[in-house]
Amino acid sequence: MKKLPIGIQTFSDLIQENYVYVDKTKYIFDMIDSGKYYFLSRPRRFGKSLLISTIANIFNGNKELFKNLAINSLPYDWKTYPVIMISFSDIRYTTAETLEQGIMLCLQRIAKPYQIILANELSSGEMLQELVIQLSISGRVVLLIDEYDYPIIQHIHNESSAYAMRETLKAFYSVIKGLDQYLQFCFLTGVSKFSQTSIFSGLNNLNDISLDRKFNELLGYTNNEIITHFQPHLAAAAQYNKCSEEQLLTQITEWYDGYHFTGDQHATKMYNPFSVLLFLSKQVFSNYWFKTGTPTFLINLFKKYNYSMQDFDHIEATENELGAFEIENISLKTLLFQTGYLTIKSYNSLTRNYLLTYPNKETVDSLVEHLFTSLTTKSGLLINNAAVALLHAFEEYNFEKIHMALTQFFASIPYTIKINAEKYYQTIFYVLLKVIGADIIVEQPTNIGRIDAVIQTKDKYFVIEMKINDTADIALKQIKQNKYYQSYQLLNKEIILVGIAFDTTLNNVSEIKHEKL
Repeated sequence: MKKLPIGIQTFSDLIQENYVYVDKTKYIFDMIDSGKYYFLSRPRRFGKSLLISTIANIFNGNKELFKNLAINSLPYDWKTYPVIMISFSDIRYTTAETLEQGIMLCLQRIAKPYQIILANELSSGEMLQELVIQLSISGRVVLLIDEYDYPIIQHIHNESSAYAMRETLKAFYSVIKGLDQYLQFCFLTGVSKFSQTSIFSGLNNLNDISLDRKFNELLGYTNNEIITHFQPHLAAAAQYNKCSEEQLLTQITEWYDGYHFTGDQHATKMYNPFSVLLFLSKQVFSNYWFKTGTPTFLINLFKKYNYSMQDFDHIEATENELGAFEIENISLKTLLFQTGYLTIKSYNSLTRNYLLTYPNKETVDSLVEHLFTSLTTKSGLLINNAAVALLHAFEEYNFEKIHMALTQFFASIPYTIKINAEKYYQTIFYVLLKVIGADIIVEQPTNIGRIDAVIQTKDKYFVIEMKINDTADIALKQIKQNKYYQSYQLLNKEIILVGIAFDTTLNNVSEIKHEKL
C-alpha cells in the first residue's frame, strides 16, 4: 500500500519514495502547450507548492519521474531549461526591509550553483533581471513563483504593514514583463488576487486560470480520483469506522468535498486534498484543514467591520469581486472565497453573477466555532452543548426547552460583547445552530420581504421572525401578513410559525410565541 503524501511538497520525493500521486500532468501539459504566462489562485493547503515542484521537474527534463503519468503519453519534448523557483512562504517578511533582503538572499542561493554572482547593491528586482539574463545564455528560463502574496496576507489586518509589503512586491514583480525574450514559461500562484494596478503593474499579460473551467480539476481531488488512488486506505478507514466504503465516501463528501472553481454547472466538485489525506491517515473525521492555521485575520476583520456570519451564506458576487481585492477596501466575501471558506455554488449567465456558499461541513463548523468563540468569549465545549440542547428542543417541538436554552445561553454572554446591534441576536441564534450542522437558512428572500430564519427538522419547518424591543405577537403578525411560509406549503411537512422577541435592556429573549399554520 502506497504511503499518504501528507505535507509532501516535493514531486521527486512523492514518486521515488512510494507515495500516492494523483496525476495532474495532463492539465500541466495543456498549460505548457497553449500559453506562457499564468496565474492561479487557490486556498492554502490545496497543493499549489506540489504543483510548482511538478512543473519544475518537467522543465528540468526529469522524464524518468513521469514514466507512468499522463504527460509521458503526450507530445512533450522534455527539453531542459534553467528553472528559478521562489516560494514566498519561505522568505522572511516581518518588515518590508526584511522581505526585500529575504528575496535577495533567495535569488543569490538560486544563482550560486550556476556560479552566477549577484551584487548586493542591486535591488531584488534588479537581481531577478540579472539572474534571468545570465541563465538565458544556456537556454530560455522558467520562472515559478509560489505564494506570491504570502507577505501581504499575513499582514492584512495591519494596513500600513500590508501597504509596505505590497510596494516591495510590486517593485519586484514589475521587472518580469521586460524579461519576456528570456522566458520560456512563467507561473505564479497565491491565495488571493490583487488587481493589476496594485501589484502586477505592467504585468498585464498573465492568463488568470483561477476560474477557468478547463483547470477546475488542476488542484484538489475528484471523487473518482479518491476511489482510484486511495482504495486500500478507504477500505481500512471503512473497517475502522464500522461502515461500508460507500457510506464512508458519503461522509467524506459531506465533510471535505464541495469546492467549485468555475461557474460551469457541469464541472466536477473538488475535495480538499489536505483534509482527505489527514482523514485517511487518522481515520477520524475532524476539521483538519482549519487546524493548520486558524484565520486570525478573518476573525479580526469580522470584528473590525461588524460583519455577521449569515451575511455570507448564499450570497452573490460579480466576477470582479471574486477576482481581486484591495487592502484599502477589503470585501470580506472576496477574501472568504479566495481563502477557501466560500466556494461557487452556481452562475447566472444573465446577470453574470456568481452565487457563493460554504463548501462543506469542515469549513462551516470550523469558521463558525472560531468566530463564535471569539465573539462570545465562550469555550467551544459550552457552545457545542448549548447548540445541541437548542437543536434537540426544536426536534422535540418543545418551546419551553427552546426558550430555556436560548435564555441560558444569552445570559452567559458578557454584556460588553456586541456585533451590529440589529443583527446581534440573529447572528448568535444562527451561528449557535450552525455549529452542529442544523439545517437553517437565514435572510431568505421572498417576493415581499426576507424571512429571518427557517429551520428544518425531520418532519417540520419552523418559520421564524425576530423582533428587537417589540413583541412576539408583532413578529407572528409579520410572518402571516407577508406569507413567509408560502414556499414551504407544498413540501409535505408541518409548518410552525415562530415569533421571538429580544429585549436589549435584558440582553436576552423576552418572549417566544408560536402557532401551527
